[in-house]
Amino acid sequence: MSRRKKNTTGIPDFEIDSLARALLPAIQAYFETEEGQREFAAWQAERQQRQLNKKLNKEKESR
Repeated sequence: MSRRKKNTTGIPDFEIDSLARALLPAIQAYFETEEGQREFAAWQAERQQRQLNKKLNKEKESR
């Protein structure tokens, strides 16, 4: 069972859902392109590096 975050934006849920349904096909199409896949791979590498740096900083602080 997945948890859904509570909407605190003041925007009604049905409007957020409608916007998401409208944007999803364009987002999916973009990430199917070579450019989208390159950008996603770069984001993943950056995220992995940040997580590694965070882990190393925690280890340094615990010494």
